[in-house]
Amino acid sequence: MNPIKRGAAYVAVEATQEARQAFDAHPATCRACMWHKPCDTRATLQRQVYMASQTARAALLEYAPQGSTVEYHGAAVHLHGVWRVSDTCRTSLHTSYLLHAERSGAIIDDVSLDDIRQPIEPEPSGVLAAVRRAVAEITRLLAACGFLLHVRVDAHEGTVRVEYDAPMFARYDQQARYARTHATGRAQEDASYVVNALASLRSMSTLARTNALREVNAITRNAQTTRERVENRPTARPRA
Repeated sequence: MNPIKRGAAYVAVEATQEARQAFDAHPATCRACMWHKPCDTRATLQRQVYMASQTARAALLEYAPQGSTVEYHGAAVHLHGVWRVSDTCRTSLHTSYLLHAERSGAIIDDVSLDDIRQPIEPEPSGVLAAVRRAVAEITRLLAACGFLLHVRVDAHEGTVRVEYDAPMFARYDQQARYARTHATGRAQEDASYVVNALASLRSMSTLARTNALREVNAITRNAQTTRERVENRPTARPRA
């Protein structure tokens, strides 16, 4: 863990954001800019934005170099896991990361410093982080059972929000409940896991609102144990 490099990256990102805000705000108070005439001040502010963004890029890549491994734990919980740093993100003026997955080629852009950690760093703490870990395990369990659901967990004004496609959630729940009643064997077992996982996901917002960390962590452990059971069970061989 290198808190000095991470702290320097935060400072550089903030400086870039302040430079961009000054550049964006200038035309509203400048007569030359209002009349679309050349403006030395605006040109200077633009250069400052460029220089600040390059400093931010250097600072971010000093903390997490290109090709290094980081763990993503941001709002898109279905993407939680280990990724590689491709570069910084141009659309954010190099104040965030561009990550990629080696095997699938998937990309996540505009990933902030808050949303990654290096493998040697401690896991983030607090209700938001705990809910993100729990929901990430739930989505992994669902995927192991053949149900893909994209979920975002974010915070707005201190309230943790768990967002997903409600119609797809309802369809999965209906399918799993039907299979739990009418299927047999492994299909019935998976359906039971899915029903329980969806119920846990449905309860996440309430658990976060009541700060029920013990219950959230228990769901995380249970989902992880169940997923490992599903992934590690022997594959049934076809009859000759």
